[in-house]
Amino acid sequence: MRSEPIYKAFLEEIYQKYNNIKYIDTDPVFFPHAYEGNREYVALTAAVFAYGNVKAIKGFIRSYLDYYGTDPLAAAKPSGGLYYRFQKKNDIEYYAELMRRLYGEYGSIENIFAYRDTLEEGILLFHELIKKYAADADSGFHFLFPNPVTSGSKRLRMFLRWMIRKDEVDFGLWTKFSSSELMMIIDTHILRFAKNNGILTNDSATRANLEKVSAFFRNMNPEDPAKYDFALTRLGIVSGCKYLSSIACGTCGHNAGCVFKD
Repeated sequence: MRSEPIYKAFLEEIYQKYNNIKYIDTDPVFFPHAYEGNREYVALTAAVFAYGNVKAIKGFIRSYLDYYGTDPLAAAKPSGGLYYRFQKKNDIEYYAELMRRLYGEYGSIENIFAYRDTLEEGILLFHELIKKYAADADSGFHFLFPNPVTSGSKRLRMFLRWMIRKDEVDFGLWTKFSSSELMMIIDTHILRFAKNNGILTNDSATRANLEKVSAFFRNMNPEDPAKYDFALTRLGIVSGCKYLSSIACGTCGHNAGCVFKD
């Protein structure tokens, strides 16, 4: 594995290029940028349903928001036949009703997290509330909120990045937590980066791997360990980077400073 300063210089380079709203159409962060209304609710909805291929994700989230709207307090009604992969229509209805209840009782998702002193404690509290309020929900609903004790909780942590960080892509709507508390979002691209560069020995989206990957980025940037998430994943999505030498290198515009070439 190359030295940390070399990685940081390269990551700053791609951050300057890709951390730009012109690339958000390849990411579910597009929706809280594009829709008026309760941006936190739109962002959470876009994040928790962000699994599968990009076309399917965007199609469902657009359908959900067009049908239920962007006000969580007005969201509870029959699903209108909406379903998405592992979520049947009753799971969609359950999600909308839970959002109505949480926003009705707490006012915002940030207020729930703020009952605890740290972001990690807030994540655990939020998960416990989901289990409590949705004790009778089916497995399709619970798939949306995996256990943060054992999993990387990619989608929830992506939502937290959007809410806490502030730049051209991320909103910085939450004021009660710091960017330094964030952990890296271990999606397919970040896991590939970590495995191909000797940070991980496997590409499983586990809590243990979340901690290892986050430690790498926190050592590099303790005040903002999730800073390079969007840019690094765009490098894979937009430029086809495999985070090692590959055929994609021939058409990549980052060859001069690339840290992945042999």
